[in-house]
Amino acid sequence: MEELKDYSGPFVRDIKYEDFSKETLARLLQAYCREILVLDSYWQEQVGRRLGEEAARECLIENWCRIGKHEMKWTMDALNIQGNDIEAYVKANQFVPSFAQGIYDYDWDMKDENHAVLTVRHCPAFASLKGNAEKLNWVCQVLEDAAIKAYTEAINPEIQVKPLKVGIKGEPDEIACQWDFRIE
Repeated sequence: MEELKDYSGPFVRDIKYEDFSKETLARLLQAYCREILVLDSYWQEQVGRRLGEEAARECLIENWCRIGKHEMKWTMDALNIQGNDIEAYVKANQFVPSFAQGIYDYDWDMKDENHAVLTVRHCPAFASLKGNAEKLNWVCQVLEDAAIKAYTEAINPEIQVKPLKVGIKGEPDEIACQWDFRIE
């Protein structure tokens, strides 16, 4: 069977992911990644309405910190990424569903296998919350800090994370955030 570019044709009873082209699978993967982020947003909104913003924030931190070890392990296993240095973390981070290429615009500057700087040029949360400085700063300074540390701990508890720029600073054409990752 020729690789499918889409599924616009008739129903196929035993269709598999492997039946589609790389480009089609990449589009499907992007859709799955969007779903994860939207589901998280909807979930937080509902918890906030029912139990209050403080409870929603507590649950959000707990959930992202809990999923980090799984998301990193699943990604590393799927791509056969070995090791526990910064390079292994960065390689896995490039493919975790919650930080999807094409949804986020980011760049990793690998200084060496134990030092890297992440620059996020576009973040959906940063873009959508820019008008709500309090919530944006909480997401950037509290939630992201806790979640990033949980994800790095899944690789190596010795990884040190330092925010270089988070939240709204007011610079023209500002980046969303920038983080430094090191193992000393």
